[in-house]
Amino acid sequence: MFDILRNRPRHERLLQRDSESHDDDTLLPGSSSSTSLTLKSQANERSSRDVQVAVRTLIACTIVYVGAAMWIAFTVNGSNLITDPDDFCIHHVSRYSPVVRDVQPNWHTQLFNGSFLHQNAFRQPAGPEVDAAWDALGVNYRSVVIAEDEAKRTGLRHDQVKVSQEYGGGFPANVEGLHHLHCLNLLRKTLHWNFDYYKSQKKGPFINSEYIVRLHTTHCLDILRQVLQCNPDVGVLGQVWWQADTEPNPTPFVDFNTKHRCRDFAAV
Repeated sequence: MFDILRNRPRHERLLQRDSESHDDDTLLPGSSSSTSLTLKSQANERSSRDVQVAVRTLIACTIVYVGAAMWIAFTVNGSNLITDPDDFCIHHVSRYSPVVRDVQPNWHTQLFNGSFLHQNAFRQPAGPEVDAAWDALGVNYRSVVIAEDEAKRTGLRHDQVKVSQEYGGGFPANVEGLHHLHCLNLLRKTLHWNFDYYKSQKKGPFINSEYIVRLHTTHCLDILRQVLQCNPDVGVLGQVWWQADTEPNPTPFVDFNTKHRCRDFAAV
C-alpha cells in the first residue's frame, strides 16, 4: 500500500505534464494547418515544374523529329518536297526530254479493248481505212529539234548530227514512243496476209528490197521486245466462261478487258 501511495505523485506529475503539453498545442491552433499548407504548396510547385519540363521536352522532341523528317524528304527528292505526285512519278520513271518538261502526263485509268472476236479500226485487213487509223496515231512522225543547251541532259552526244546554225542550230531527234508505234505498224504490214498488198504499193519501207524489209522488221521486233522487257506490265488477267455454239459445256477464257494507268497520249 505504501508503495502505491509513493508512486501516485509521479503518475500525477506525468498526467500534469501531458496536460500542459496539450495546453501548449491548443495555444498554437494555426501551426499544424500552416505546415500542411506549406507542404501542399511545395508539392504543387514541384508538380507544376514537372509538367513544364515534360511539355518542354515534348516540344523539343517534336521539333527534332519534324526537322529530321523534312531533312530526309529534301535529301531523297533532291531538296524538293513532293507536292505533285504525277509530276514526281513521270520524272522518276522517264529520262528527261522536252516532252517530260512541257507535256503534262495527265495520268488516267483506261479500259483496254481486249476483244478477241470483234475487230476495230486498227485490226482491219490491209487498205486505206486501216492505214488512216494508224497514220492518225503519228506513225509517220517527223523529227523534233533539241536545243544545244538541253542536249546533254536529254542524252544526246556532241558527236551526233546537228542542225546548222544557219537554220537555228540544235540536234534533230525523234520521240521514242512514236518510233515504237512505227515499228508496231511495220509488223502489221509485214504479216503474211498483208505483205503482198504493201509490197505492191512500194511506199515507205517497201521501196527497199525484201532483204532490207526483213532486216527493218526484225529490228522493230527486237526494239519492241526490249521496250516490253523494260516496262513489264504487272497487272493480272482474269478469266471468264465462254461457250462455243459447237461445244456442250463452257470453258474458261482469258479476259483481256483490263484497266490500266495511262499517260495522255494525245498530249504527247
